[in-house]
Amino acid sequence: MANNLQLQGSRPAFATSRRRAVVVNARLATRRIAPPSPEKVKEAEQGVLTALGSVKGRGASGMDVSNQELLNVAVEVLERDGGVPGPTTLPQLDGRWKLLYTSRPGSASPIQRTFVGVEAFKVFQEVELTGELPRVNNVVDFGWWLGYLKVEAEASIETRPLPGFTPRCGAGLPLFGKSFAYPPARANSRIDFQFDKAAFHLKLLPFTIPYPVPFRILGDERKGWIDITYMNEDATLRIARGNKGTLFVLAKDLPVEDLKGQLMAAIEQQDNTKILSTIALMEQSNPTPRPAKSRLVSGTWRLLWSQQAEDASPLQKWGSSQSRNYQVRAATAQVPIQQLDCFEIKIKLSCNHPASSSMHM
Repeated sequence: MANNLQLQGSRPAFATSRRRAVVVNARLATRRIAPPSPEKVKEAEQGVLTALGSVKGRGASGMDVSNQELLNVAVEVLERDGGVPGPTTLPQLDGRWKLLYTSRPGSASPIQRTFVGVEAFKVFQEVELTGELPRVNNVVDFGWWLGYLKVEAEASIETRPLPGFTPRCGAGLPLFGKSFAYPPARANSRIDFQFDKAAFHLKLLPFTIPYPVPFRILGDERKGWIDITYMNEDATLRIARGNKGTLFVLAKDLPVEDLKGQLMAAIEQQDNTKILSTIALMEQSNPTPRPAKSRLVSGTWRLLWSQQAEDASPLQKWGSSQSRNYQVRAATAQVPIQQLDCFEIKIKLSCNHPASSSMHM
């Protein structure tokens, strides 16, 4: 059966490779390997999002071997490509980015580490480099009914150095994790920062609660840096590495309508790789909890695109392109009805199984 607008289970061709990912940023500057082709880069983007499709707690709970390998290989391809040059000089970098994955949540403070690993919370990074005072902030969103934690930092970049700021140097105290001191692999790719304030903003309280970390007296321990090792041209996917060796994968927190527009454009252009990548981004930002059992799923849905199974017959492929395929789901019905309009013939098929979970039908 065709995989209708579903990314789960798909794997790019390079997913079976046994190569190990390159995880030391400094080596990227010295490796003399030809850059990957644009097709491989698109496949790698899809590979990253596919691997993270089922990860819990942004990596805190670990990953199965196949998805971890897929992620490692895909990240290596993207970092070798590098994405857009000089990302810290581009206004597209500004905005709110959703954290999809972090390789070392243990390098954060105990409080942040706890929050990052909770699946119910959303974690964002706010980048503001074009404003009056460049900043980069971390936000843990506890939900609209509870509030959020915001940890704020002043930022310094090559084109806009922070006056009087000295970048972090040295390994630091073992208690806080070892910090690396190698230079950035590419120009205008590093954001130096120093934390200066943080607070809990809770809905039920008319005041903020200070974050229990005395940044002012921590010296170099409140400083750090982030190297942007990959950002795509659309500024929708970003890979970064921190001064303690942590890998971050982030997606731009775009309105659902913007993602829908990108998806429709990709379908019109018949760009399957872009379609799958956009679907994966939409899955990460899905605003509907338990979608397969939501009342919003009732109605008549027209199939706009499908990914045919590898073993689909030529007749299946030809038939799907010659017919209009609909799924009709009544609010009171337990099973959907498939309707195919092929030339002057209408065919209705009743599916014999209800939703198997809150996500799958």
